[in-house]
Amino acid sequence: MDKKDYYEVLGVPKDAPKTEIKKAYRNLAKKYHPDRNKEPNAEQKFKEIKEAYEILSDDQKRSAYDQYGHAGTEGFGSASGFGGFEGFGDYSNLNDIFEQFFGGGFAGFSGFRQQRQTSVRGSDLEINLKISFKDAVFGADKVLEYDRMAACTACNSTGAKNGSSKKTCPTCDGRGQVIRVQNAFMFGTIQTAVQCPECKGTGEIITEECPECRGEGRVKLEEEFKIKIPPGIPDGVTLRFKDRGNAGKQGGNSGDLFINIDVEPHEKLERRGNDIYLETEIDVVTAALGDTITVPSVHGNLKVKIPAGTQPNKVIKLSGKGGPKFRGRGNGDQYLQIKIRIPNKLSRQERKLWEDLRKSQR
Repeated sequence: MDKKDYYEVLGVPKDAPKTEIKKAYRNLAKKYHPDRNKEPNAEQKFKEIKEAYEILSDDQKRSAYDQYGHAGTEGFGSASGFGGFEGFGDYSNLNDIFEQFFGGGFAGFSGFRQQRQTSVRGSDLEINLKISFKDAVFGADKVLEYDRMAACTACNSTGAKNGSSKKTCPTCDGRGQVIRVQNAFMFGTIQTAVQCPECKGTGEIITEECPECRGEGRVKLEEEFKIKIPPGIPDGVTLRFKDRGNAGKQGGNSGDLFINIDVEPHEKLERRGNDIYLETEIDVVTAALGDTITVPSVHGNLKVKIPAGTQPNKVIKLSGKGGPKFRGRGNGDQYLQIKIRIPNKLSRQERKLWEDLRKSQR
């Protein structure tokens, strides 16, 4: 089955910036997540959304996709005629092209890369946080408990037992890379430099592993993290906290923590940006003669004057009675839409009054 266009999957134009792509992905992933959406095609739709985002959020993959379509995401496809290498994206030399195709540096052009991978950045973490309608409007302090990989203090992130030492990796002789030979179409035999499988690119082997982290340089901990939810935060916003993700291996930098905000709906009130919307019913007598009614708001119950002759669906604006503005000053407004309730049953006395009213209008 042919794959769908990734831009169509996310519903964004081809020149969409990364921020728009991420926003579209967050909204769609939330809508079609199998844990929430029980429709038969939700899981397949979710996979398509995730795949589209993985390609379009990566500059290199997106460039290849824009040039070659889906074939470009599977090894950049095949450039017609091989008349040059400009079609392979922003590669400064042939070595970068071979690294994309064969997974390592091309020994024939750059020699043997002797770069040792001394540390690896830790992965990011993502948490979904459900908050109440009130906390979203006015903000709140929350304490999160989550598991993360933290730097091992017993070995100072080295992975080696205290007092022990590391030795040069015998497989790569300390270079962190080894030569791999492949037979490649049109290019004959290709030698590529790849990460050493023995030392994982560090060039060193631990003689005695740290008993706490077993040589990884990090341990799993339950983290307690206090965050402040800002007032007026919208539903679906993602907060980023630097270095709160998993610690990197061999003393590498920590990843980041991303917290996705999920706001619970209110039973009566609806938020639209900084403004609050409410539908309320009044009877025909109140609509005709006017009166003062009480309505809920985020600031408590409010007295609202209903003018005489109020028509159905009339909207009354309550200035400054909305929620606090997100990253701004002041409040939004509350909008009250009037629905008029028509009685479907009348008592004898009520019917007589209505009939008398009708006679008076003739």
